[in-house]
Amino acid sequence: MEYVSHKQKLKVFKTWIALFVLMVLPFLIGNYIELENPIYIITIFLIAGFFIFNLVIRKSLFFKNYFTNQYNILTSKVHSEKTFDISKELMFEKIIEVINDSKFRLIEADKDRFEILVITPISFRSWGENLYINFETRGNETVMIFCSVTLFQIYSWGKNEENLTDLFNEIESSLTV
Repeated sequence: MEYVSHKQKLKVFKTWIALFVLMVLPFLIGNYIELENPIYIITIFLIAGFFIFNLVIRKSLFFKNYFTNQYNILTSKVHSEKTFDISKELMFEKIIEVINDSKFRLIEADKDRFEILVITPISFRSWGENLYINFETRGNETVMIFCSVTLFQIYSWGKNEENLTDLFNEIESSLTV
């Protein structure tokens, strides 16, 4: 089995945006916007609405491209691939079995496209993550394509990498006799 991991491309850019927002936005709010100002209230409602929108749509494979898009700067992503010598139909069933016995929660599985959506609950370190799993056949091998995405977080605090490690460890332990 071969393990390939891909690093996040926009991590440095996102960090600078986060620092800018954390440093400049409070200054602007404190010095230029009065609390009675409707712009302040509208901004708060827009941010809260966008956050609620992300929480609502997270449980659908239909919005996968929205969360995994490289231009979505409000999410942190980790992509990885792993190859197996098992057919993708059997691997698909095995992954669902592994997920049901793990800390992850299966939300949606599309057998026709070999796609799976798994979520993690909200914790002190994150608002939760979406795990997208796809299967492709390359030659005689099945490739599992994995993507862990945070919700409304620019930095994952290691949760995406932890999800990747935990899932691959669960798979490895279930495939060994």
